[in-house]
Amino acid sequence: MSIKDIMVICDAGEANDFRVETTLQLAKVFNAHITGLHLTPYPNPEKSSSGFNRVIDYLATDQIELTQNTAELLKTKFESKAADIDIPYEWKCVDGIDLQFIIDNARYADFVVLPQGYSRFGEEDPQRIDDYLSIYMGRPTIVVPDIKRVFNLPKRIMIAWDESQEAARAVHDAMPFLEYAEDVQIVSVSDKPEEQKANIIYNDDLRKHLSHHGINAEVINADELADGIGKTILQCALEFDADLIVMGAYGETRLKEVVLGGVTRFLLKYTTIPLFLSH
Repeated sequence: MSIKDIMVICDAGEANDFRVETTLQLAKVFNAHITGLHLTPYPNPEKSSSGFNRVIDYLATDQIELTQNTAELLKTKFESKAADIDIPYEWKCVDGIDLQFIIDNARYADFVVLPQGYSRFGEEDPQRIDDYLSIYMGRPTIVVPDIKRVFNLPKRIMIAWDESQEAARAVHDAMPFLEYAEDVQIVSVSDKPEEQKANIIYNDDLRKHLSHHGINAEVINADELADGIGKTILQCALEFDADLIVMGAYGETRLKEVVLGGVTRFLLKYTTIPLFLSH
């Protein structure tokens, strides 16, 4: 699969410029088109059937103006940076946190770059948008940690492998990155001897598959730490000095809704390394 169309979610967070710069660098390497998408945290009064008064109840007029100015600033900076490195780009902005708008646009991208801990209206929001989107977009996502750092094209990639459908999908989707990498490590985690024996076979099968693509990978069978699989995966990635973790976005069904499993949620919350997720 070639990468020719990338979408990045832009917000007013302190790490936004670094996330956008990371995405632009990837677009430059892959000679890809990039779309910047920003959602303002309020509905447009002119488009709202509930009227302007209800909008005022949510945000004061000066706050709305500030948010509009922020959106314009994000647009100007995004377009300027994209033009500076001479790549094709598009800017999209919608008033109100419309998850379906993100999903609909994401389905026309090869992958989507998300901020870490992206929520509707703040840190305390129980419905984190990165959780939701990782499940429902139908496209791989790269979640970039909210730290002030530009992440370049990854040279050291760790694959969290358990032979699941989600993990297999993630490896396939990440193949363009894996082919660029200098070092690749396959990691399976278990604390049960019978599972560890099976993992040796599964890991070697994946190693052989990657070798057919010209990718040399080493295999690690890690013992699960007391703090759980998510902590073990992150610890292995840090020890390997990985600059990308490839893994499946594992879901659990609750009342007919698919939500992220505990391992994925842990990594989304605590990772300091970009995550490549597929579901």
